[in-house]
Amino acid sequence: MSVFAGGYTGQILYVDLTDGSIQKKPLDRDFALKYIGGRGFSSRILFDELKPGTDPFSPDNLAILATGPLNGTPAPSASRLIVAAKSPLTGALGDASSGGYWAPELKYAGFDAIVLRGKSASPVYLWVEDGRAELRPAKHLWGQKIHETNKLLKEEIGDDDVHILAIGPGGENLVRYACIVTDEESVGGRTGVGAVLGSKLLKAVVLRGSQDVRIADPKRFKETIDAYLETLTGEVWTETLRRLGTPNLVAHRQTLGIWGAKNFQRATIDGWEKISGEAFREKFLRKVMGCMGCMVRCRRYSAIQEGPLAPTFTKGPEYDTINALGAKTYITDPAIILRAHYLCDEYGIDEQTAGSTIAMAMELFERGILKKEQVDGVDLVFGNGEALLHFIEKIPFRRGFGDLLAEGTKIMGRQLNADYYAIHIKGLEVDASDPRSLPTRALTYAVATRGSCHLRGFPYIDEFIKPEEAMAFFGTPSVSDLDGLEGKGKMVAWSENWVTVSNLMGLCLFAWYRSRSFPMLIKRGLDLVSETFVAATGLPMTSEELLRCGERVYNVEKLFNVREGFGRESDYPPPRFFEEAMLDGPGKGARLNREDYDKLLNGYYEARGWDKETGIPTPEKLRSLGLP
Repeated sequence: MSVFAGGYTGQILYVDLTDGSIQKKPLDRDFALKYIGGRGFSSRILFDELKPGTDPFSPDNLAILATGPLNGTPAPSASRLIVAAKSPLTGALGDASSGGYWAPELKYAGFDAIVLRGKSASPVYLWVEDGRAELRPAKHLWGQKIHETNKLLKEEIGDDDVHILAIGPGGENLVRYACIVTDEESVGGRTGVGAVLGSKLLKAVVLRGSQDVRIADPKRFKETIDAYLETLTGEVWTETLRRLGTPNLVAHRQTLGIWGAKNFQRATIDGWEKISGEAFREKFLRKVMGCMGCMVRCRRYSAIQEGPLAPTFTKGPEYDTINALGAKTYITDPAIILRAHYLCDEYGIDEQTAGSTIAMAMELFERGILKKEQVDGVDLVFGNGEALLHFIEKIPFRRGFGDLLAEGTKIMGRQLNADYYAIHIKGLEVDASDPRSLPTRALTYAVATRGSCHLRGFPYIDEFIKPEEAMAFFGTPSVSDLDGLEGKGKMVAWSENWVTVSNLMGLCLFAWYRSRSFPMLIKRGLDLVSETFVAATGLPMTSEELLRCGERVYNVEKLFNVREGFGRESDYPPPRFFEEAMLDGPGKGARLNREDYDKLLNGYYEARGWDKETGIPTPEKLRSLGLP
């Protein structure tokens, strides 16, 4: 019997793939109160149980699948799973988030998290059902793509309703940015967690559960989620996502001129309308979908039903699909982008790093650094859709030039003596947008604990916060000035703590953090969430304490990275952003100023309570958070 009145199952499953042993360990109440769930559980377990300096492909590396206390409850959009390990792409803390239905099913199957260590002697999958687990042979699954893996597992188990987390050939062949895919549709894409599972010879984790997730105070819980749902009703962002999905951001990126096109050589795209949200909706959309409990319903199901790439049926695309496979490679054929997206998912590779790495190779080819004989005899120029598809077919199997592309931009830059053209931070490729004209975004990307990430913080607050709100929360009205630097470091640090809360709870960011009202961010993202947590679990928690939990987790992640050798120097954007001005668009002429960036970074460290010279959390800060 769990010691928790609700929210948690109270059990963590530990699986040693080397000797096949499986243990159930109780979830400690104090641990849950300090780290909540999701990224909190995964980051702290990695910090405590992984020896510093461990090779990411060593059997000693851990892979952690962690849910939050709201997964499996009726809380809106409580669908997110965290998958974490030491990243084979960056060498730092790595994690990825996947939506859909898998995380709630893990709760129904009786566990809050699964911790995997060791390496199997032969391919296996893990079967979990209502508090029981066993390892089963998976040699017949090895080499299969995602769809076929799911099909074979459902046939073998005799149940079409099981929920499956799987890796594809990319993970099996240790592509450093291999991903995991849950239920064929939701992808935990970044940092190479799928390659860690591949190194352990773990093909899949399959769930079937029938247990309830209890609610400590049902009446209070219903009242709170009703209030939460009310904040989403009529929200412009919510309605836009439902109509266009995340590709609605295409027009926004073009308007601001922050595409990062041609490996961050251009800010805008000629013919961008062909890859807009409206274009994908009109030509390819077949169905609008949502993850468990979601009223936003931003997921797409699309099909190519005519032309040489037909038939192709796939979920998506997302904005990041279009950015990585379209903008960075300067390809504006929507069918090519959709097909490349489908292949990345089927092979189990992160499309953001795949697109970034191919785009880097395209620039090196055009500059003469790469010769045609080095790249399989392919004309590897920007805009060549056939070249994109060619190498996405090669990367998962490490064939030909795909073997080098499978390493990611950091290693490729080192091997080709072309580091300057590798646009990454801590080894993770810059995603989403070019931040040269928006220094607050540059800081957010650079200090993110998993490497460059636009989802680790919320740097857009200065676009809409009112001066009096900025004064009240950040101590200066200058935070409301887009061109100002004062207080921006404090704002970014606050936003990281705040965003982390959603990752602890198992909540989707798209339903949780998109608003142009700062008071609404506080209400929905802290006040109502803390109230929901209390009603679900029966544990005490205030909004201030919950934000403190987010800060504690962020500091644990920083400590993990520090002991792996990542200091202040790792918190800087790529050199290109300082040395080259944007060539076109509204931000033409903009580039980062190193002196200004140093001021931003110093302000951030000061707000965090970290040493300005080293970026290391001070003893005083750690004591205040109850950390070692």
